[in-house]
Amino acid sequence: MSDAPYTADADPDQTLEVVIKDDVWLEYEGLVTLCTRSVRAGLDRVENPRGGKPIVLFSNDAAVRELNRRFRNKNKPTNVLAFPAPEPEGYPGDVIVAFETCAREAEAAGVPLPHHAAHLVLHGVLHLNGFDHQTEDEASEMEALETAALAESGIANPHLAREQA
Repeated sequence: MSDAPYTADADPDQTLEVVIKDDVWLEYEGLVTLCTRSVRAGLDRVENPRGGKPIVLFSNDAAVRELNRRFRNKNKPTNVLAFPAPEPEGYPGDVIVAFETCAREAEAAGVPLPHHAAHLVLHGVLHLNGFDHQTEDEASEMEALETAALAESGIANPHLAREQA
């Protein structure tokens, strides 16, 4: 496992700092570029986004489960967690994505794993910028922003299947 910033698929816009915590993510060429494009398109739609580069950690279910247990009292993995940094830190915070959960969800939805991962990273970065989905209005606003940003990156609407159900 690597704790160094990922440079093989460099972030062309310096939008994200990416750390690979589980080498299985290295199999997905273009992942960082796709995530960067999606996040950039999302932040371009946000009024007054937090400054600095979010740190994105591509990890696994075991690590995310431990963080979820410790910080959210939920002893199970989840697809993505976002931890906002305190305001004076100079960066918005950290986003961590769990590989196994991401892969299962992508397969179940019939979408490429990099597309689902880009959606999860964007979702986490939006949380770092004050977006939430606790109410129907908040969820609608966040989903519309995600859908528009992902479309700009060539990714289909991830909320469409749920809307049609």
